[in-house]
Formats: sequence, structure tokens, C-alpha cells
Amino acid sequence: MSPESARALAEEYFNGGRPQAVEVSIHAFDAGYIAWPHDPTSEDPTSLPATVGGACIVIDRQTGEISIRPLLTPELVAEQWPDRTPR
Repeated sequence: MSPESARALAEEYFNGGRPQAVEVSIHAFDAGYIAWPHDPTSEDPTSLPATVGGACIVIDRQTGEISIRPLLTPELVAEQWPDRTPR
């Protein structure tokens, strides 16, 4: 899966039913891509939302399968992958 395909999939996932789209941030790592909705009040597109209990998704690079993960830093999510069960 290319970075462009991963971004399109993540944008559809996070914006599918919203009347107003949110920007989606993407972090690539060896096994795939981590995506999370960008907080519109932050000027830094790499910052995580301040929402408690939020989630991010991991898009498997080989299959395109989406897995929901706790909203941790992208580096920590990548470190825990491929363990598909959040720790």
C-alpha cells in the first residue's frame, strides 16, 4: 500500500459520515501507517488531539487491514505492532 492510498483510506475512515472533514495525520513505519484525526485547534499537524479516550488506526502495509489502537504517540504504537491487541 502506498502512502497516498493509506491517506485516502484514513481520510475516508475518519471523515466518512462527518458534515465537515477533519485533517488526518499519517505516520509511516515498516509494517504500515498510523493515522489519527488532526486537532483543528492546533497549529502543529503532528500533535495528537487532547481528547481523552481517543483512538488512532493502524493500516497494514501488506493487506490494507485497519486496526483500531489507543491514541498513543505514533512511535509507541509502531513499537507495539504487530501485536494486534493493545497493551
